[in-house]
Amino acid sequence: MPPLTQNKQNREEKSSIFADFHIHSCFSYATSKDMIIPRISELSSKIGLDLIGTGDILHSKWIEHLSENLIRHEEGIYKFKGNHEILFIATGEIEDKESIHHLFFLPNIETGTELSLMFERRYNIDMNKYGGRPILPISADELVEIIHDYGGIIGPAHAFTPFKAIFRSNKYSSLKECYGDRADKIDFVELGLSANSQLADQISELWNYPYLSNSDSHSPNLGKMGRECNIIKMDTINYENVLMSLKGKGRNKIIKNVGLEPRLGKYHGSFCFKCRRRISYEDNPKKTFYENFIFFEQGNKKAIIEEIIKKKLRCPACTGLLKLGVKDRISSIATTSDVNMDRSKYCNIVPIPEILAVILKLKSANTKKVKIAYKEITLKLGSEYSILLDKPISEIKKVNLTLGNIIEKMRENKLEIIEGGGGIFGKLKIPPSQQE
Repeated sequence: MPPLTQNKQNREEKSSIFADFHIHSCFSYATSKDMIIPRISELSSKIGLDLIGTGDILHSKWIEHLSENLIRHEEGIYKFKGNHEILFIATGEIEDKESIHHLFFLPNIETGTELSLMFERRYNIDMNKYGGRPILPISADELVEIIHDYGGIIGPAHAFTPFKAIFRSNKYSSLKECYGDRADKIDFVELGLSANSQLADQISELWNYPYLSNSDSHSPNLGKMGRECNIIKMDTINYENVLMSLKGKGRNKIIKNVGLEPRLGKYHGSFCFKCRRRISYEDNPKKTFYENFIFFEQGNKKAIIEEIIKKKLRCPACTGLLKLGVKDRISSIATTSDVNMDRSKYCNIVPIPEILAVILKLKSANTKKVKIAYKEITLKLGSEYSILLDKPISEIKKVNLTLGNIIEKMRENKLEIIEGGGGIFGKLKIPPSQQE
């Protein structure tokens, strides 16, 4: 018997898997041509992922690529024909007639073909027209019924982002408003990069649903794919067990959500729709705007949010309309301040490539210097997720003191961050005391 790879050995020892269910293929808009199974598998192994959603399961050319590169592993689960032990499950995303995105899972790749052909005939539409995420003249409640009829599960994707999301500003304030009588049939809610469980649980209706944290990656780059994942306790990885784990039924369940520190998300803070300056609430601000920011009085925050919702407040820099980011939008529709004690733990993380870029004083994590440093660190300490979540801080500091200091603060939720917003990711700040 050949030796187990690190990923497969970890799965057998811990009975838990690291899963990222939402990515996009090379056939989607604004995605890398390298979003193909061999590259996705290679990067997933480095990060420490075990199970990946295929994404774009309704796109015929992507289905061909999947069929050429994957073989059956278990019921509804596939593995790469190469030497990697990364597993795949059929997933996709649909935009409905109200520009709301929905993430869904299907029993197998063949069902993706069947569903795609059905939609094509019903709506007389080229299912490849919009890349991997088709836009269909269908209501949210009808889509839920269809996905369930095909043996799948479904929920709103990146539920709070200002664009293409169910809870975006001036859209819905509850699942019931969107899905009607089928709201209780929703299987999960995907949080998105700019939210976490603590923020989402301010809406009491959502306490009844499991949360998913996924990367929604468009490229197989370090710091992009796998920047969010779900840690799931599962005895055997098959389609039925994945479904049961997401529904929290039986022994299989999500035991932890791992996601980008929401302040780093590019839609976390409110912003100007025109100039994309981010709103910063401060005590006695000395300026109304400066460079990338608009300043408002902290004490007036609630009234400002209400004015933005009513579209009565304009940007002091360019007179453009202001738009609520994830944090302020959730605040505006929140129904509780209680803590959901039954919710799986949520771990806020910063991907190691992003940390290294700041340490090395580089503008981008997608650089040769970061890749070299990342390789050196993971060779010494293990996969990225094991370093971020489990490796003793003392061991990390022996390899890179500054990295160890930052991960220590990250685990304590004490990072200093300039909030993201308006399509601009937040920025990690490293105080001199934490630098090597």
